[in-house]
Amino acid sequence: MKVIIVGGGLAGMAAAVALESAGAEVMLLEASRRLGGRASSFDDPQGGESLDNCQHVLLGCCTNLRDFYRRTGAEHLIQWEKAIRFVDERGRAYPLSAVPGLPAPLHLGMSVLKFGALTWGERVALSRGMLAMMRTRRQDLAEISFGQWLDEHQQPAGLVAKLYEPIITSALNETCAASSAMYAIQVFQDSLLAHAGGYVMGLPACPLGKLYETLPCKDVRFGARVAGLCCDGMKVAGVELQDGQRIEADALILATNYPAAQRLAPNDERLQRASNLESVPILGAHLWFDRAIMRESHAALLSGPLQWLFRKDDEGRVLHGVISAARDWLDKPKEECLAMFERQVRETFRASEAKLLRGVVVIDKRATFAPVPGVDRFRPTQAPQSEEFQSLFLAGDYTQTGWPATMEGAVRSGYLAAEAVLGGANKFLVPDLPVQWPGKLLAPRLLSDA
Repeated sequence: MKVIIVGGGLAGMAAAVALESAGAEVMLLEASRRLGGRASSFDDPQGGESLDNCQHVLLGCCTNLRDFYRRTGAEHLIQWEKAIRFVDERGRAYPLSAVPGLPAPLHLGMSVLKFGALTWGERVALSRGMLAMMRTRRQDLAEISFGQWLDEHQQPAGLVAKLYEPIITSALNETCAASSAMYAIQVFQDSLLAHAGGYVMGLPACPLGKLYETLPCKDVRFGARVAGLCCDGMKVAGVELQDGQRIEADALILATNYPAAQRLAPNDERLQRASNLESVPILGAHLWFDRAIMRESHAALLSGPLQWLFRKDDEGRVLHGVISAARDWLDKPKEECLAMFERQVRETFRASEAKLLRGVVVIDKRATFAPVPGVDRFRPTQAPQSEEFQSLFLAGDYTQTGWPATMEGAVRSGYLAAEAVLGGANKFLVPDLPVQWPGKLLAPRLLSDA
């Protein structure tokens, strides 16, 4: 079987790896000169370094992304952190880490008790909230916002600002008030409440582009821009490139973002529904200081504007900051942004004499779709649903994956598209981490969601 995949991001690569493992003949077409899509790197013309578009992290609950790295031989390039460091505006750190040997959710109980950024009343409210999440069937909350759920469960405003907001905004690229309660609660259930290994954080120990250097796909073509689809009756039979070349295939997977897929197949009902999705930007800031700033690998900042900082060199002079749901930053001048980031870093890490030598700001305007209540009605299936587009499959984190727009969701979409191409004869999707015994005892609904 010959399959063409358009788009070399995580979704396209995952589909290619899965199909090649099943014996299909795969051609992966990528319009740019590198793999990775939004999770890739670029060459900085000023410094000559390879810089990531934005810092990407994974959690232990991202079972399919971890499987993808295993398949591509990049698993050893992921550095795992067993403590997530929250840092307040005065530089005080509050690590969230597990007690070894304890199952979820008991494993993080000691960290929550010691989490000094919260008052005792907020810690009690957090425990109530977590217990309510364990007992919630998240699919029942698809049409309400997480902000509404938090209000209904009497979660204090201070707790929302100091803990819920940093976690949800970074995980979903959307605020608590606007996010679907279904996806917000999934974040907590999968990462904190079901399995003790779900929360551990993986950081690539190299530029993102290096993760894909050993991709097991024989035919990858760079600079291949697709101008249109070739059809044989109601069947999609291949693609036409911008240079006029036509390439035939038994099946075609569009693994681009949804605006690009819509341009290629504007009459596909699946993609017409996807036009209702809203894009949300993410800002990434590369910062070079004249002295060491951070000793630790990362900091989840409890006050902004930067929400996360990552150390990008051994000394701690080179940092990368992230702002999710960055709508308010689209029109800000670069120098104004850098001045604000420099001031925040100085104040947070008590480095009043530190000087920002250089900064690069990257804003991905279409980083993810907004995971608002009811969004799944607009997310298309991977398999075709009409006779008009036979043999046309979709992959991308915007498709129906059961996950929000994350790297894990992108890989799941690629695996699901590969399964659909092969008619369900092969299964590539990796199961979630199993629910441990406290969840089985206290929250049987966790099992029904898993």
